[in-house]
Amino acid sequence: MDLRVPSGWFFTLVGLILVGWGIFVPDARAALTTVNVNLYSGIAMLIFGMFLLLLAWRATHPGAGSKP
Repeated sequence: MDLRVPSGWFFTLVGLILVGWGIFVPDARAALTTVNVNLYSGIAMLIFGMFLLLLAWRATHPGAGSKP
């Protein structure tokens, strides 16, 4: 199995949890900041996880994005 698949699912899942936490519980922040760190780090992890899954999918489907 390609290592990008479980890593991609892990980052996507944790990113979704953090994005949900950042949206629905915006007052849960780090002590010394006013920035919603959960939301922004969740978005970054979600994008990274989806990118890993895209790379894993493209490795198993060669030529999927090219026109005939």
